[in-house]
Amino acid sequence: MIKPIRPNISKGVTYPPEFREEAVRYWLSSGQTLSAVAGDLGLSPQCLRDWRKSMDSDAHLTSHTSTIKGVNNSANDLDLARENGQLRRELEAMTR
Repeated sequence: MIKPIRPNISKGVTYPPEFREEAVRYWLSSGQTLSAVAGDLGLSPQCLRDWRKSMDSDAHLTSHTSTIKGVNNSANDLDLARENGQLRRELEAMTR
């Protein structure tokens, strides 16, 4: 998953919901620790933790792999298709 770009907002202004969802999906799919991802995005770990809890309680987060209802997962599908193609090529090269 591509790292989300943090919007340039003033202190005290809330982050857009799209950024919140992207940040949580990035965290869950990255395999990195909460602190590492939060630092990478310029956020506090508590911020990401709260966003995930909010998404969980609102039933927007449908699985640990971060599939969010109503969000077009075409970017994720494209990444998976690329990875699948790469793995097929590697397997073909190994069986020759």
